[in-house]
Amino acid sequence: MLVLVVDTAGSTGGVLLARSESAPDGKDAIHLLGVSDLQSREFSVQLISAITDLLKKNHLTLAAVDVLAVVSGPGSFTGLRVGLSAVKALAETTSKPIVAVSRLAVMASMAPEAEVVHAVLDAGRGEYYHGVYRDAGWTCVTESLQTLESLLASTARAPGLVVASEAAVVRALATLAPRQIAPAGVQEALPLALAAWKVGRVSDVVSLDANYLRRTDAEIISKIAMATTPTAGLGTGP
Repeated sequence: MLVLVVDTAGSTGGVLLARSESAPDGKDAIHLLGVSDLQSREFSVQLISAITDLLKKNHLTLAAVDVLAVVSGPGSFTGLRVGLSAVKALAETTSKPIVAVSRLAVMASMAPEAEVVHAVLDAGRGEYYHGVYRDAGWTCVTESLQTLESLLASTARAPGLVVASEAAVVRALATLAPRQIAPAGVQEALPLALAAWKVGRVSDVVSLDANYLRRTDAEIISKIAMATTPTAGLGTGP
């Protein structure tokens, strides 16, 4: 099986081409055929040419690819839009299935020995992307967008290993003794993508969407309403 993985969720990204073959011992043998790095703010320029070059170097065409995989977020709105739009276009052209992988799940998979993993990314504006996972990133307990206060409360309710790749997040969560891991990239996403494909966790062009983990419209409207109500936050009294 030939898999093409696209990751444009972070400040840098990548494209990967790999072949997975069944082995006698039941464990699939994975052969990495090539990886191309994508530079920050250049995803829209570099992505398609990187895919084309990887296929050409291996004397393959897009038709030979069996499954398309993509890191669906959370992350940059622009970056995710570029990656998902490209994968959707390729899937529509070739009728290939799509596997979407959470960036937080990939981070959790990088700490396989922990029963519960809290994966945390900086979401900006004083908020954090927070994913709680079991089974080395395979089983998602919850993913949410949280403030530092609510994140600390969440980790207290479900103790586990906290992992983060950004130095600022590690500092902010110092009281939780987080483990700083390398940034989760396209190569780290490959095992989860293959595992998802094997059990049929696939999407199509219509159902595939970015995982922004932004607040819902209802939450935003409620917050605005509270902020613009003169008595917001005040007791009404007897």
